[in-house]
Amino acid sequence: MSNALARNLRHRRVSAGLSQEDLAERTGLSQTWISRLETGGANPTMETLNTLAEGLSIRVHDLFEDQAEAVG
Repeated sequence: MSNALARNLRHRRVSAGLSQEDLAERTGLSQTWISRLETGGANPTMETLNTLAEGLSIRVHDLFEDQAEAVG
């Protein structure tokens, strides 16, 4: 998983006020899996990306968006 995707996932989760446990509950994924994704230690499938985006109420595209663009 790219470092940018890992950072964006964490940023979006924290911005939503969610802990890894909260996101795990919303998505049905394990907290350990979410942690691995956020540290770049795992490669998500498209299905997992869709599940994460739904859990965060964002588009999959938002997980890949440059944070500088998102802010500006």
